[in-house]
Amino acid sequence: MRLERYFKKPVAILFGYHDMGCAGLQSLLEAEYNVVAVFTHRNSDSEEIFFDSVAGQAEKLSIPVFFPDNVNESQCVELIKQLKPDYLFTLSYRQELTEEITQAATFGAHNIHASLLPAYRGRSHLNWVIINGEKHTGVTLHRVTRQKDAGPILAQAKVTIEKHDNALSLHKKLVQMTRARLPEWLRGLQQGTLIERIQDERLASCPGARQPDDGLINWKKSAIEIHNLIRGITYPWPGAYTMAGEKKLIIWESCIKESFSESQPGTIISLDPLLIACGVGVLEVKRGMCGEVRDSEAGAIVRELKAHCGMLLV
Repeated sequence: MRLERYFKKPVAILFGYHDMGCAGLQSLLEAEYNVVAVFTHRNSDSEEIFFDSVAGQAEKLSIPVFFPDNVNESQCVELIKQLKPDYLFTLSYRQELTEEITQAATFGAHNIHASLLPAYRGRSHLNWVIINGEKHTGVTLHRVTRQKDAGPILAQAKVTIEKHDNALSLHKKLVQMTRARLPEWLRGLQQGTLIERIQDERLASCPGARQPDDGLINWKKSAIEIHNLIRGITYPWPGAYTMAGEKKLIIWESCIKESFSESQPGTIISLDPLLIACGVGVLEVKRGMCGEVRDSEAGAIVRELKAHCGMLLV
């Protein structure tokens, strides 16, 4: 058991962003860590801001906040060393820390990753688990090492992916799970009661960051695959899309119909409800964006597209 718990609060630096960064800051304070600095990112004008600000939370608590373009530049490294942290924690932080930074902490650097490692390392794990039709995901506390998301695991918690979940609802579940379990894990880390276990590389996967073209719907795929893509990147993510002539249709919400069609995949086979033939099965479009209106129901989409039965989406 680490005796520093009984003499002083352990000094921590948080590298965090988004709702997960906020959950991390709240959990550190609940677990009685002395957070001496928060490193985060400025919001981008091109990004849909639907999440809380860890910078705003830290500033209300008079915790110094830094927004470095490159956290690994010498000025930042020296500042981190001067703060003499016991622990470093990363949650949804978009820059990788060099060993010079991670080794500045007496008891090392740790990360919360929103998947059940070693599965779904890297970026966009939230989206990929839905796109790939997984039934479970979770959050993992692990030690930071040279290989991204591959360090020894100290704790995990599983989250069920329900059929009705989309990227936003699953994101909220993962944040809630982190907020519920992280204080307990942080206390265990401080007391030395968490046992590290090496990740099994045979179970490792890293789908990689999503690219814009990943959202293009391939109607030759099955209705279930297309439905999973739609719910995996629905608003406030960019959304799965298709083309109707020169018009772009982003689909926010869909459902699978238990029916069969011999029509070419991508063919509109009904206007009310709006049904599209897939490689296997039929998909109903319930909500989407076509033209200037961000969120339209199927009837408005039909009118905007001037859709008709037999029209082909590509």
